[in-house]
Amino acid sequence: MLKDINQFFTRLKIYRNRGKVHSELDVLLISAAEQIQLEDQLNWLVKLLQWIRYQGQVASHPVARLKFLLNVLDRNPEWKKNCARILRRVVHDVSGLELYTETGLPKELGVWGEAVDRMVMKLLPTPPLDSELGYLLWALFPKDTDPEWITAIDNETFEKLIALFHYEVKTDELDWNRLGPDMEDALMYLVIQVRAIGLSPAIRHRLDKPHFRDSAFFSLVRGMEEFLTSYQAGERDLFFEKASRFRMIVWECRRELTQVHKHLDEYGVSISLVFQMMRIRAYLQRIESLLEILITEKLDCKKVTRFVANLVAENQDLRSVRSILSQNVSFLARKLVERAAETGEHYITRTKAEYRRMLQAAGGGGALTALTVYAKFAILALGLSSFMEGAFASINYAVSFVAIHLLGFTLGTKQPAMTAPALAEKMQNVDSEEGMNDLVTEIVHLIRSQVASVFGNVMFVVPCVLLIDTIYSLLFGGHILGEAKARYSFHTVDILGPSILYAGFTGILLWLSSLAAGWGDNWFALNSLRKTLARSPTLMTIFGRRGARRIAMFFEKNISGLVGNISLGIFLGMVPEIMKFLGLPLDVRHVTLSSGTLAASIPTLGIDFLSTPLFWRAVAGVMFIGVFNILVSFGMAFLLAIKARNIDTSQRRAIRKALRKRFFSNPLSFVLPVGSTIRSKSSHEGGH
Repeated sequence: MLKDINQFFTRLKIYRNRGKVHSELDVLLISAAEQIQLEDQLNWLVKLLQWIRYQGQVASHPVARLKFLLNVLDRNPEWKKNCARILRRVVHDVSGLELYTETGLPKELGVWGEAVDRMVMKLLPTPPLDSELGYLLWALFPKDTDPEWITAIDNETFEKLIALFHYEVKTDELDWNRLGPDMEDALMYLVIQVRAIGLSPAIRHRLDKPHFRDSAFFSLVRGMEEFLTSYQAGERDLFFEKASRFRMIVWECRRELTQVHKHLDEYGVSISLVFQMMRIRAYLQRIESLLEILITEKLDCKKVTRFVANLVAENQDLRSVRSILSQNVSFLARKLVERAAETGEHYITRTKAEYRRMLQAAGGGGALTALTVYAKFAILALGLSSFMEGAFASINYAVSFVAIHLLGFTLGTKQPAMTAPALAEKMQNVDSEEGMNDLVTEIVHLIRSQVASVFGNVMFVVPCVLLIDTIYSLLFGGHILGEAKARYSFHTVDILGPSILYAGFTGILLWLSSLAAGWGDNWFALNSLRKTLARSPTLMTIFGRRGARRIAMFFEKNISGLVGNISLGIFLGMVPEIMKFLGLPLDVRHVTLSSGTLAASIPTLGIDFLSTPLFWRAVAGVMFIGVFNILVSFGMAFLLAIKARNIDTSQRRAIRKALRKRFFSNPLSFVLPVGSTIRSKSSHEGGH
């Protein structure tokens, strides 16, 4: 028993150090003659690469160790012959077609299928090396530094390495090199794949070509066939002419792919489409790499080593789950952020007139929220189950928020999540002094807009709530809230309690609703719903042709606001009940709703309650709830926006420095429309 345990730990130690263990070179080269089966030869080759890569004290650089290996082989012809035999056997038996067309390239599974496939690849045991070429290349070159030393191979070492493959070729090995013909087949395979994806409806409908035969993707196959025909015929002048034409078609395909990017705003974007575009880019890059090798009359060291290094790097990247999700989700996030930016522009005030309109709109939002507050109390008074209480609360909030949106009013805390993407849109020229100044001015406009909207909400929700309670008292006597409920309302926003934590959590929900708004706008465009609604036989029959068009235009204009406000209502109503069910102590605190709740409690508790510590702690709590609602929702949206825009750390630091400078030079401009900031809008328009 102890012996078995001992052997187990010995094997485990060998397994954990398998990448660090290297054999002595002479032992490896002597054992080459014993490798008969392909799998044994592949494992031997993996060990040889481990020796080359081993970071010892003498000749530690892999290229230096490769040179030493070639010199040792030159001094030992028998070792050299056995090594060359293994290399030729691997090249002959391992299909180059899969090497060029699969290794390092995304498969046809879609982004989620690809991510799951990569995850499974990490969890399952590594299969035999001859089962899939990706695993073989991974076993030969598993380190992130491998592409670097491969490209560092010099011409002399490269020539000696090529000569090793041709050393003492036997009669039955004359056809060992299939890499060239496999490259031609791979070129044909990749071109067919690119043509199929490029002419698919998702791509084709986003091009300005009247017919799919006019697309460069359609011409790709013919250009490839003409190139391969001239290549096989060996006609030098015609060969280079066809190669140049084929390259132009590939370039045109890239241009059309760029055009698809520009049309994503009009037609919408899906993560499936993003993945297909990523596949086309990867395939076109591989086509250009293969073409570069084929048009070279003599093997060029730099071209070949760069091609192999790219193959290794792409194969390593293909095993990363984070990479596939990052590439696709990042681009999708950018397009959704751009859509949210268009919506967020409406929430930013730049002039005194816009500032006044913001106050008025926020006042209207606060007045409507007063009705929402009392509707919430009515729902609580019904004594429903938690789920039904959350469902009715969601309906209450959603109806209220949608009404605020449709009437042109504003809910202050919803603004930051929408305006942050619009702010990130201004960050493209922050490297210049003028661009930085414009960005800081836009930030000042945004902060001032938030102050106006929250102030307007609170200043109107409080008197409207008091007015409703006064009318109730005159009609029915007494007050709407009981004393116990009124006191509990103050405790829920006490600054000494968890209200600030809940406010931050509410900020996250506000941010999620802005994502839902961007997704809704994108979904409307992706499914061409404006055209569908405008031409719907049902709508045209009921409302007429003009009525159907008006309905389509209404939803196109308001779909973002409808989805965002409905989702926010559901989040505020249902998420607390879900948290209770899961046993998580999380609730929501919204500054406008909390202000209305406190105002509704004051008539019940009386004027003397205003002098108690609980009242002032609750007032301070509401102030911090507003701050954290705004900071968290804006911060989350802003971080997503700058990530989608690839704003680096140094630029963020420069923005903070410029913002501090503006604050200390003109602090009042952050609250009121005063100073030079109010002139930027008119000067900007004057420039146009």
